[in-house]
Amino acid sequence: MANRAVEEARGKIARILSAHADEIIFTGSGTESDNLAILGTAEASVANHIITTSIEHKAVLEPCRHLQKKGFKVTYLRVDENGQIDLKEFREALRPDTFLVSIMLANNEMGAIQPIKEVAKILRHFKKENGLDKITGQANRPYLHIDACQAPRFLDLNVEKLGVDLMSFNSSKIYGPKGVGVLYVRRGVMMAPIMLGGGQERGLRSGTLNVPGIIGLARALEICEQEREKEVKKLTKLQIKLIDELGKISGLTINGPMVRDSNGRSRFSRSQMRLRQFETMSRLPNNINFSIEGFEGEQLVIELDAKGFAVSSGSACSSHDPANNKVRVSFGREVMASEINRFIKALKEIIHKYQKMVFEK
Repeated sequence: MANRAVEEARGKIARILSAHADEIIFTGSGTESDNLAILGTAEASVANHIITTSIEHKAVLEPCRHLQKKGFKVTYLRVDENGQIDLKEFREALRPDTFLVSIMLANNEMGAIQPIKEVAKILRHFKKENGLDKITGQANRPYLHIDACQAPRFLDLNVEKLGVDLMSFNSSKIYGPKGVGVLYVRRGVMMAPIMLGGGQERGLRSGTLNVPGIIGLARALEICEQEREKEVKKLTKLQIKLIDELGKISGLTINGPMVRDSNGRSRFSRSQMRLRQFETMSRLPNNINFSIEGFEGEQLVIELDAKGFAVSSGSACSSHDPANNKVRVSFGREVMASEINRFIKALKEIIHKYQKMVFEK
């Protein structure tokens, strides 16, 4: 019965991703899925070059740095002021010995959405022009891996449309149970396991499966699929409302790509996002990242926490790291417009308090 429940969950996830059931590998987290994608393909490759970006999650950056110590070459693509890569720079970074490209679909800090479909198109042309790789003797590399942990609530994860070979995501980011993740592995991708044991999950991930976690993950993903359009519309309106209010605060800067304001103007950038055109999103609708001149991020985090608002000065997975003066605000599924108003009021009170203290000195 447990096995049947797991396979039913695997089938549900595969259908949502437009994948085959045997391409769905269950792991213990998004971090493990990223590690398996990177270290597993590296172990199975005779080539030694990886392309990633400078703003990936540590679950991608740390495995890449680990491989560098072992002699692998890694190119870290820069991003622009909106947190997005330059496709020309990416094209020029490709080499005959490139076996993996790992680029986050949506960034966890600034919410920037990367042009993955364009990346996949460039890779297809690269492989077509180069024919069989002189080092690997195979034409299906470089593989394209995306970290999609932030994306399921807001973006289509159809792997055929995206053109990806590997994709990581987890359960806890979509209101599912903690302790379970997924790695999509396209048929034909050469990988080696990074954990050895009983040979579960096609031999790629040994260990007893988290049956209730897997079932919960599949159900949570189903809900995301059903509620996506409604949730994107609701959160985008709240995001625009918050942007409008933050834009009135002197010395405040919005970091990353922005959406249009309530009058349709592009207040802070050239983003072309509209409420009903989800394919054109350049930023996740649940994310705002800002900084205020003269304030440290951690200072604002502490002050806002005292007023009942849980914000972050960095990734929730690495909140112990200093993050300069940036503050990340993320919207949960239940956030209301009244909470946006209370947040703005609290933020203005904090700013006024410190400005008063400076004036008195």
